[in-house]
Formats: sequence, C-alpha cells, structure tokens
Amino acid sequence: MKKYILISMIIVLALTACGKKAAPKAAKPGGEDTQPVMIEALNSRSLDEYITVSGKLEGLTEVTMSSETSGRIMNLYKKLGDSVSKGERIGAVDNDIYRIRLDQAEAGLLSAQSAYDNATKNFSYAEQSRKRNLISEAEYNNALSGIKGAKAGLDGAKAGLEAAKKAMENSYLAAPESGMISNLLVSSGQYINPGQPIAMITDAKTLIMKSGVGESQITKLKRGQPAIVTYSGITEPFKGSLRGFGISPLPNSATYPLEIEIRNNGKLLPGMVVSAQILSKRHTDLLFTQITNIVKEFDKNYVYIINDKGTAERRLVVLGNIIGENVVLLSGVEIGENIVVSGTENLEDGTKVQIRQ
Repeated sequence: MKKYILISMIIVLALTACGKKAAPKAAKPGGEDTQPVMIEALNSRSLDEYITVSGKLEGLTEVTMSSETSGRIMNLYKKLGDSVSKGERIGAVDNDIYRIRLDQAEAGLLSAQSAYDNATKNFSYAEQSRKRNLISEAEYNNALSGIKGAKAGLDGAKAGLEAAKKAMENSYLAAPESGMISNLLVSSGQYINPGQPIAMITDAKTLIMKSGVGESQITKLKRGQPAIVTYSGITEPFKGSLRGFGISPLPNSATYPLEIEIRNNGKLLPGMVVSAQILSKRHTDLLFTQITNIVKEFDKNYVYIINDKGTAERRLVVLGNIIGENVVLLSGVEIGENIVVSGTENLEDGTKVQIRQ
C-alpha cells in the first residue's frame, strides 16, 4: 500500500514540474531588441545670439494737456480712446465773455486806427506849416505828441486784440500733440481753471520699451540692432530696434538702461509688459546642438552618435559657449554624423536603435 502511495506522489510532482516550464519569450520584429530614437545630422550652421530683456511699454510721446483758461466746459467733442491730431479741438468752455471781449477789442482797434490816421494828418500839416513859420514850435510839439500818443494807442489796441483772440482761442481745448486720448480727466459741465490737467495724449503708433542689461551684456549692444518683441497675449511677434542705451548704470544698481523702439500696428498698448530679444551677434560655421542632447556624467559630457551599423556610440565631447538653448561642440564629433536628440535615456554603447522620424 505504501508503495502505491509513493508512486502516486512522484507522478503528481512530475506533472507539476512540467506545468511550471517557462513559456518561450516572444521575439521582437527583426529578431533583436531595439531602442527608438530621433536623430539630427550635424552640420556647420549659423546661429544667432540674443540678449533677452523685458519691460513696460510707453508711448513715444505722452503729454498732459492742461487748460489755459477758466470757465465751465460746455462741450466735449472727443471721448476716452479717440485719436486726435495736433491742434484738433477736443472740447470748449463757455466763451460768451471772451467773444464779447473780442468784439470790444476789434472795435477798439478800429477807433485807435482812426485816431492814428487823424494824428498822422495833423502832424503832416504841422510839419509843413512849421517849415514856413505858419505855426509856433509849441503847436508843432503838440502835433508831434499827438501822433506819438495815437501810435501808442494803436499798438495797445493791436495787442489787446491779439490777447482777446488768444483768450477766445484758449476757450477751445486743443490737443498739443497728435495721438490717442489715453486718459480724460474732465467732464462736460465741469468748471476748470488755468493749468488744470484736461487729458493725457499718447502717441501709440510708435512705442518704447524701457529695460536694462548687466555689465556683461552692455558691451554687446549697438544702436539700431534689431529686436524681436513678444507679448504673452498675442501670438505674432513685433519688430523693433535698439533706440539707445546708457553708458552709466542706474543709481545704486549695476543695470544699464536701454530703450527699444517698436512700430505698433495697433495691437500693443502703453502699459503692457513685453519681452524682447536683441540680436547681439550672428555666428557662422558652428557645430552645435541643443543643451538637452548632452549626457553629463560627473564632470564629463557625452553625446550619442548612431553609426553605420545602426547602433548607438557614446562620444566624449568638449563643449564651447552656450548660446540660447544651444551649446557649441568643439571636439568629439564630426560634420555629417548623426546625433541622438530624443531617446538617450536608455541608451548604452552598442544599443541597437530604431530611428523614428
């Protein structure tokens, strides 16, 4: 009986062992394990170097329009955001009193002109009569005083008329510069006084971005250098140029001021914070790649090259300057070799790769 039990146990163990045999490993296409990668061919290329700055936009001209008269605003012809030309009226104060004074000044000038004309005739007669001793010297002097007084009266009347015209003109609120009304500070019916701010007028056709750079960058700047200006809320970039920069740092700072001029198409507004890339240098015939393609181990830098056999080859490289998101490759690779730009994480020397587009 024990003999039959022992045989049964041996059979069960044998069947169990057979059931635990590992299933055969599925083969990958091509018969080998491959690592998918993306590559780029190394070529001698040009590379632009930029200085990145940011700052707030201002209008090329931004002036405060102030009142030159006193009175109650009767009309406002323009509203906030409207465009105006230099000299264009944006409003008017009650000018009835100025109109009356202008009429009086015009009448006064006519009277003074008539008096001067009469005094001129009298003096001409007195001058001829004196030569023939027909009048006394005192009578001649009276005629001379008369023409001088009439001339002074005429000059005063002319000045009075000009002042009345100016006062009448000032009763109309005229824009001192062309631009856009960026802030309207008064309303219809409001009483204003001389010197009181009326509106802010900004020329937004040309904008200025004010920013600054450090001492390591100031030496790379030249007036007129092109700049690419971007704003987070607008997809398209704007063209600009370096308008100028200071040769002395700002007080209590190591920052040198600069200004970038931007021709505006109406999409940018004063007060917006924008970024700008100033083209500082154009490099030619460089061998470079993105910094992210460099594999760093301890203090050494490597890249992966795909050789003619379709396998990865790790190369020790010597790096040059970092320019933006790229780094110059001084040695370790050659023109025409294919460098891995995606998929380096699992690569080793000799890894078979599958190149993806």
